[in-house]
Amino acid sequence: MSSSTNPTNARSERYDVVVVGASFAGLTFASVAATRGLRVLVLERDASVGGVVRTTGVLFSDVLDIVDVPQRYLMNSVRRMSIRPPNGRTIEIGAHAYRFYMADVTGMLRWMAEQAEDHGAEVRGGASFVDATREADGDMRIVYGAAAGDTSSGAGVDTDTAPAGPTVRREVRARFLIGADGTHSSVARRLGLDQNTHFLAGAEWLVEGVEIDRETFYLLMDHQLAPGYCLWLAPHSEIAALGVAGHQRTFKPTESLEAARTRFADVADLGAMRIVRRKGGVIPTGGRLRHVYRDDERGRVLLLGDAAGLCGAATGGGIYPALICGRLAAHAVANEVLNGARGAVRSYLGDLGRAGGLGPYLRVEDWLRAAMDRVGSNADMDAFYALFASPAGHELLERTLFQTPILGMNSHFFRLLRGLVAHQPSLYGSALRAAWDRMLAAPRSRIATSDA
Repeated sequence: MSSSTNPTNARSERYDVVVVGASFAGLTFASVAATRGLRVLVLERDASVGGVVRTTGVLFSDVLDIVDVPQRYLMNSVRRMSIRPPNGRTIEIGAHAYRFYMADVTGMLRWMAEQAEDHGAEVRGGASFVDATREADGDMRIVYGAAAGDTSSGAGVDTDTAPAGPTVRREVRARFLIGADGTHSSVARRLGLDQNTHFLAGAEWLVEGVEIDRETFYLLMDHQLAPGYCLWLAPHSEIAALGVAGHQRTFKPTESLEAARTRFADVADLGAMRIVRRKGGVIPTGGRLRHVYRDDERGRVLLLGDAAGLCGAATGGGIYPALICGRLAAHAVANEVLNGARGAVRSYLGDLGRAGGLGPYLRVEDWLRAAMDRVGSNADMDAFYALFASPAGHELLERTLFQTPILGMNSHFFRLLRGLVAHQPSLYGSALRAAWDRMLAAPRSRIATSDA
């Protein structure tokens, strides 16, 4: 598009970095990059940052080691987890110290956008990424769609949906492009980078009229209702969140959520619940992507967060990896763009797995995902959770989920798990031993360790 067809003088809008996606990764990057002196523009397709939320918003307490999240966005502090296998005994684990928080994701993202703007970044809502190309002078020409006649740039647009009505194409220029636009990244697709190919589909209802314990997260494991994952019932401020996720196209989320009304009957009366909001989305489960960066004639671009596969493949936890990668990538890009430190971004990719325990954490998640994908029936699932119903198994599970920080995550968990299996032959017969063998034979190809 030439400047003569653009209603604004696109060439006057030049930035050091354009970030696509006002996500946890994108806003973290923008805030840190701006403090390092980069001129940063964030393009967010929704009219309001946090206007469309697809996540439950479970925060590990480790997040508070990275970002001092205001207490007003931590809705519920979770001390206990109730895991309910298909036919086995419920497993109750917990701790006196808080391990998880249910977060106000919308409020938290808007707070992060304000922080980024305070540091000098510009956040532009209602701006949907279209395409990007590298020009002869090395700059990236980035095209996005905006509402016709809209020249605003702040994060404080009141509406919660993308702008209605006709749109026009606008363009800006930048020395670097960041794709922090989620699981189905448009930046990855347009710039020829790796894309997520393995997903879970999820749906969640926020419901009123349900009384549950405000510090307990309830999980229901059922291969038919939630193949590859689970159903959950959790406190969500003064209401509750009822959700489900599983392998795409192998179950019907709405039917599973309806079935949960009776399956959680001993926990809470869901018969009179009122649905106040419905959410849905996908979770990347294929592990860390390899080809997430390029600096060639096609583009100068880096993927972050879910767009780069940086998400817990088993639990779907993506906020902690997003915060880690956003901060480190901002330092690397600033060094490369402003300081001329060639190779800084590639060094970031090599170092990322050693930051904040992220590498071991993601490998643990990848292994668990490979095991969960091999569960073929509720009998397999009962065999798995029967292991943790034993005293030794209960202790291992509680220590892993409630006592070990991500910084301390390592392969010791798997050695303990295999030892537990070997010393508990009475828990399952030969048929279920075969199921365990399938689950424990996690293919190495699922566990990516480098993007180089």
